Amino acid sequence: MDCVGTSVRDGRSGEPRRAVWYTQKVGAVTQQIVRRFVEVSLAPLESAAWLEGEGLALETDVASAARQPVSADLYYELLERCAAQGDHGLPFRYGTAIRPEDFGAFGLAIKTARTVGDALERLVRYILVITDTLEYQLVDEAGGRRFILAGRSSEQRRGIQIANEAALAAVWSILRQVTVDSVVPELVSFRQACPADAGEHRRHFGCRVRFEAGIDALHLSERVLATQTRLGDEGLSAFLLSQLDELHAQRAERSLVAGVRRAVTDALCDGVPRKGRIARQLGMSERTLQRHLAEGGRSFQALVDEVRREVAEQLLVTTTHSLSEVAFLTGFSEQSAFQRAFKRWTGRTPLAFRGVAG
Repeated sequence: MDCVGTSVRDGRSGEPRRAVWYTQKVGAVTQQIVRRFVEVSLAPLESAAWLEGEGLALETDVASAARQPVSADLYYELLERCAAQGDHGLPFRYGTAIRPEDFGAFGLAIKTARTVGDALERLVRYILVITDTLEYQLVDEAGGRRFILAGRSSEQRRGIQIANEAALAAVWSILRQVTVDSVVPELVSFRQACPADAGEHRRHFGCRVRFEAGIDALHLSERVLATQTRLGDEGLSAFLLSQLDELHAQRAERSLVAGVRRAVTDALCDGVPRKGRIARQLGMSERTLQRHLAEGGRSFQALVDEVRREVAEQLLVTTTHSLSEVAFLTGFSEQSAFQRAFKRWTGRTPLAFRGVAG
């Protein structure tokens, strides 16, 4: 869960008071990824025990694990803990250990692609199936293409930097596993500064590694992109891709709904946000947002009401804010309008709800 807050003025003292509530976490990875990191940690039992202490018991069954993603914050904290003792090899042990089979239909779709270029195009298209914390892009460059990792800035925290290193290490490891001939990138680039010892980077990728490059990317020649895979199978690929299209659509809908809820929550203290404002924050037009929500049987107004109700309930239960403050923090200009809306949502007045919950 994410903790989101804002401030209101105390009606008696005039001092700012902080209101806190919780919203759905945006950003998660599959348990298969976390499991592999635990396995290659220098202290795997300690890492697993810490996760259990955080309320996460890793599932042994692949299907069960796929249904229970791990929040991005928990994932990044795990990586920071695993690498706390100067373990610079963690991302590359992870990359070496990862297998296409770890990811079910997604991994099989990579294995059955015809060429390295086809496999990378599938990674770009379907990465949302296993994580919504990043995205990949394929961009043409002289003599080949760049496979770029985007969507999360490594400047934000060390855990993200490790995750980015591990993601490119895993992609390259999987490509080596599925290809007929040996493949080597022309260059691998990272946004981060060069570490004291970059030997692990060079050994894993087998090529030049450039730091402070502005992008995290694999730079691949046309020859590498055209390299055949061992199990290229058009028939099986078609079946797997149809499954992934359905799963991708489901994940995309959930990710969009979570993004709308988060943006609405952040904006409530300034009043109820307009659909156009939320659409711009999510990088799309108002019409596109409306269409995507409608395709999933949702409406923007219904999501706004859900968020306002949940925020109001959290504030009434977990804080001592007055009703006028709760009304302000949920986007109402008047307490009376808030009370009427809350009665419509819950069948109870705010004071009655607070009394029962307390």
